[in-house]
Amino acid sequence: GGVGAFLCGLKPGEPAAMKIKPARAIHGSELVTRRWDKLGFVAGGTGMAPFVQIIRTLLADPGDTTELRLICINRFEADILMRPELNALVAASGGRLKVTHCLTQPGMSWEGPRGRGSPELARQALPEPSGDKDGKVMVMVCGTDGFVDTWAGVITRTRIDGKKTKLQGRLTGFLKEAGFDASEVYK
Repeated sequence: GGVGAFLCGLKPGEPAAMKIKPARAIHGSELVTRRWDKLGFVAGGTGMAPFVQIIRTLLADPGDTTELRLICINRFEADILMRPELNALVAASGGRLKVTHCLTQPGMSWEGPRGRGSPELARQALPEPSGDKDGKVMVMVCGTDGFVDTWAGVITRTRIDGKKTKLQGRLTGFLKEAGFDASEVYK
C-alpha cells in the first residue's frame, strides 16, 4: 500500500513524521486485555501493524489468557512483514497465538493458503463464532477499504461534531458467510 511504499522508500536514518491516534473504542470500550476469550485478526498487508501491537500487549499481560488467531494476507511471500517477529511471538506464546499466512500471488513452492481469503479460511484459521452474542469472541479486520469490504463489509466515513469518524456499517463478506455476528467483528 501507500504507507508501506513510503516507508520502504526512506533511507536508513531518514526521519518520518508520524501522528499517534487517540485510543479507539471497540464496540463501546477501549479495554483490550482480559476482555475476550478468543480474538481473531484478519490483516491485509500493512494492516497487520496495529494487530502486532495488540498481540504484544496481550501476550505481555501474565493474567491474560486470550487465544489469538492471525490471518496475514499478502501478495508475495517476500511481502510478509515482521515474519521473524511473528514467529518469535508464536514460539513464546505457549500455544495462545497461531498465525496463518495467505498469498494472492504465491510462488510455485508456496504450500499455504492462496487467494484473498474465503469463508472456509475464516472457519479454519479464526476462532469459531460464539453464536450467542456473549462478547467472548472478537475478530478485527484491517487493510485497504476493498480488503475490509471483502472480509467484513463497507466502513462508512463521516464527520460527527467536526471529527472524522468511522462507522462500522453492516456485516457482510467472508466473516458473515463464516457465521460471525456483527457484535463479533470490528473493522
